[in-house]
Amino acid sequence: MSEPTQHPGRPRRGTSVAGVLRAAGVFVAGFALAVTALLPWAGLTAEFGILDASLTHAVRGVDAGPGWFVLGAGITAMLLGVLGATRNWLFTGLAILPGAVAAFALAMFLADPRDLVGRLDFQISGLLRVHPTIQYGWFAGLLASVALAVLAAAALLRRR
Repeated sequence: MSEPTQHPGRPRRGTSVAGVLRAAGVFVAGFALAVTALLPWAGLTAEFGILDASLTHAVRGVDAGPGWFVLGAGITAMLLGVLGATRNWLFTGLAILPGAVAAFALAMFLADPRDLVGRLDFQISGLLRVHPTIQYGWFAGLLASVALAVLAAAALLRRR
């Protein structure tokens, strides 16, 4: 008896269109997560009252250890999304693990006690105020990690 022919470009038998769409969503969320590691996560802002100006020194995600974990989690999620589309739906569901690792790394970035000196907050009334800021890259990373976890959980729950 002959085997069914696999056509290139088509998903394997048993992979539905909805499963491929969920895997594509995991891939896109993983890509977004990897990109957020390159964005500014935090900074030290100095506001000058006399000049009505401010100056910010930004720290990108990959400038600290947790940023590399987020980058690796994003790349891993992209790989799992591709495997979920081409092989088995379970790979798409396993992408919940890189999403959790990224969320934990983002939390550890804020809670790092060694970087306390760089996050001091002081002011000279009316003249100068220096304070730490959380910038858009950190929030984008958190959003991407939550989206990744939700999409992966949807892939797991959908197959139950």
